[in-house]
Amino acid sequence: MKSIVDRFLLLVSAEGVKMPWLEEQTGIEAKRWHTVKQRKGMRTSELETIIAIWPEYAYWLTTGQEIPDAGQISPSTKQAMRRM
Repeated sequence: MKSIVDRFLLLVSAEGVKMPWLEEQTGIEAKRWHTVKQRKGMRTSELETIIAIWPEYAYWLTTGQEIPDAGQISPSTKQAMRRM
């Protein structure tokens, strides 16, 4: 994953999240989330709201890397852990 937006899109897909639900959780309009989905950029405030919902993805969202020992994982790792 090259960008924060790319990782956000993977997260939304992996978690099965719809934009109206995200609007309800974050207070940011679904229309704005659709704009982010179109790869038109993500604001810092939007990233912060996503991290508030999924703190386990904070490091991965911002860097693309994981620190499993610190509980900082990606959606792929979370799915793999569920299968164990």
